[in-house]
Amino acid sequence: MLKILKLSFCFLVVMASGIQPGFSQENKDAVNLLLNPYFEFHSFTNHRDGKPEVYSSGNVAFWNTEAWGNIQVTRESHVADSVRPRFSTHNLVAIQPGKKFWQFFTLPEVGLAHGEQLNLSVYGYQPKGDMLKAKIKLLKLDSEDGEWSPVDFGMTDKRTFPKHSRGDLVLAKEYKTASAHQGSVKLQIKGAEIIGKVSVDNKSHSGDVNTIAVQIEFENSDSTETVWVYSPNLTKVGDGLNALPESRKMEPTYRYIPRTIQKLWKGETIHIIVMGSSIDRGSANPPMYLYDENPESETFKQPLSEGLFDADLAGRKDLDGYFGQWRHYFSHAGRLKLELMRKFNLPANKICLNYMACDGSSVGEAHSGLAEYFRLSLPPDPELNGQTKGKTWEELYPGLFSRKEGPAPDLVIFGSGGNEKTDTPDEVAVFEGMIRWIQTHYPNTEFLFGQFMNFGGHTPSPGDLQAIALRYQIPFLDYGKVGDDLVRWCNQYAFVPIDGHPQAAAHFIWFKQFEKAFECWDPIVPGQVQVQLPERIHPNAYGWEGDMVTFDKSSNRIKGNRFIFEDVAVNCWGKVDGDKPVPYVDGVRSTYESRRSYPERDVRNSMFRFGHARLGDRHIIEIVGENAELTYVDAKICPNRRMLTVDNPSWKLPKSKIENFVSEWGAPYGSKKLMLKPGQSIEIEVACTDLSVAYVDLPEGGVLDVYIDNQLKLSQPTNRPFIDADKNASFMENRKGILDLGFGLHKVRLEAKEASVAVLGIFTYDSRSNLDSERRFMGLATGGETLKFPIPFRTRPLVTCSGGLSVKTEDIALTEVKFSGTSGTFEIIGE
Repeated sequence: MLKILKLSFCFLVVMASGIQPGFSQENKDAVNLLLNPYFEFHSFTNHRDGKPEVYSSGNVAFWNTEAWGNIQVTRESHVADSVRPRFSTHNLVAIQPGKKFWQFFTLPEVGLAHGEQLNLSVYGYQPKGDMLKAKIKLLKLDSEDGEWSPVDFGMTDKRTFPKHSRGDLVLAKEYKTASAHQGSVKLQIKGAEIIGKVSVDNKSHSGDVNTIAVQIEFENSDSTETVWVYSPNLTKVGDGLNALPESRKMEPTYRYIPRTIQKLWKGETIHIIVMGSSIDRGSANPPMYLYDENPESETFKQPLSEGLFDADLAGRKDLDGYFGQWRHYFSHAGRLKLELMRKFNLPANKICLNYMACDGSSVGEAHSGLAEYFRLSLPPDPELNGQTKGKTWEELYPGLFSRKEGPAPDLVIFGSGGNEKTDTPDEVAVFEGMIRWIQTHYPNTEFLFGQFMNFGGHTPSPGDLQAIALRYQIPFLDYGKVGDDLVRWCNQYAFVPIDGHPQAAAHFIWFKQFEKAFECWDPIVPGQVQVQLPERIHPNAYGWEGDMVTFDKSSNRIKGNRFIFEDVAVNCWGKVDGDKPVPYVDGVRSTYESRRSYPERDVRNSMFRFGHARLGDRHIIEIVGENAELTYVDAKICPNRRMLTVDNPSWKLPKSKIENFVSEWGAPYGSKKLMLKPGQSIEIEVACTDLSVAYVDLPEGGVLDVYIDNQLKLSQPTNRPFIDADKNASFMENRKGILDLGFGLHKVRLEAKEASVAVLGIFTYDSRSNLDSERRFMGLATGGETLKFPIPFRTRPLVTCSGGLSVKTEDIALTEVKFSGTSGTFEIIGE
């Protein structure tokens, strides 16, 4: 009885305020479909200006405005008593005169379907009647009967396209309400039906209503005074037969890009690299034009401008010089830049959007241009990086060059992966190698994943990025699932027409997924820094994470249409007459195809790329075709590689004379050789995890036995010629890898048997992903002392001494070390 009395009293108090909280009478189990109905926010005024004010902001998480300052969200304790209700509403939003704000979501994100109905309620305060408007907007993809050609409207493209997906989403239907009452009001829209009609063919139809999204909007229609809104509630009208959607949660994705977010809070300039292909920079068919988006206009959905971006036509003079072409402006990344400017109250020169994405490009090819793009060494150019010609980077983004770290990138966005197919199914190594290269050279750079997928089958690489996201703690924003679920409610060709390139509406949906990573609200969740150089997911990543060395056709390393790799990964350019070049690797036709002839080196597009090879072995690429020629090769060198040719003084050699080696391939393994007679051997002590033995194949060559730490690890015949694509045999330099030895000190002995062997030297590698498994032991010792290890090392450790202390390599074992000399310090390193 007491509980009933208390509840009744609370209800009376609420009633006394003039309005009461809404309760769903249609379905008691309904949930609020809106994200952040309490208008939670994070104020960065104290970050940026040093003012002790955290109770208000010009941005609300997961809600949008046309410009910073159009709204002001305020904690209820700071709102006048005449405005706020008697019940707790957390935060209230003041809408400035003539302004609006809204929340957008696709149907599948909230579990809605065509034919279902929505109820919307919102509380507000208006100084006079009919100021505050509440709206439910159903948004659809453009679709009309027939076809059109851009050339008919003054554009250069003469092709013909269906009349769908022209520009942005359009209004399918609008439900709206207002109140004539002055002061506190409650606005309601009941039974708003989601209309829709979908065709499945690859044609455009006026009768189609491809409704895919809902926008909830609150507007101040007055031109002079401010209105307030609070506690909005959106529910699905249902009879309980269908499964109710889960209440949506605000995921704090921002915590995984803490450095970038903190710079945005502070108002610092940031540098964003957009990685990907034609899809990422907004290339499409038809091209992404500026369309007339006014449904009342006689030229509605007609193209108005093409090619270079025009700030005046866009109505954004502040963007003059900051977008190269219209496709950059309408792309997912271009929209992200505009939204970041709004969310964080920044001008255009504070967000450098550097498009490395290029038509036809893949991440494998982009390895060649990492250094140039990350250093901003290529001038601003619409085709190269999405910028306007005529100004320098320093003029466009002066803040990048005044900061301590210089213009280094803050964030790299990985988008489309449709052109990858590099080393598939192991292309995870290509992505991982790039990330590790970036982390090595720019350790403070953060990453976002949000790959484009068309109808769930565009590319296999999102699975690779999901694996990397787990290992490296990089946010994965699953646009692919949103897009795949969404085409349940529209013609898939209206969403992504013709060839898989999305138009502006699909780019908008894509952008909305990236936007989620920048939504912040209090209380802030502790940041989670992305993992730097963890254990590799795939061993081939080691081959892709080093630096590139470029060779042109004048180099003696390129032999016509053939090239010996540095290690295991290459990008190359070349040409043939007639059909496209056919690549062979190690004398076998590659299962990975090349592109057309591409004789000029382009750091974003190559003719052929490859890295699916075994570390330490010799690998040869051949381009086959009429008058085939390699013009440039970019070859990756694995990190921490060292070449020790036979003339290196560390070798213990017999009295045999070291000879010059004349190589027809540019001496990739050195220009010195030693002829080992049967029974002769040479030795060297090295520190490494893996090694590769280089030798020369000769018709009369013997067998090369390789002993590592007194164990026979390889017995390699040296009389095997290379058989090229033309079936010609060549006796030439060769090498074989001996892998997974463990990091430490290794004694290498090369011995010839049966016949003489021509030895060139060895390569050593330290392929450890990181130093997590490294053991270090330091201390003082005296000559003659034997130090026993409590736990044996995996391999003989490295031991360095200083002072009068010394050690002989033969006195180092897995379990102990015996020191020589007098007294001093030591350091022992191994695993």
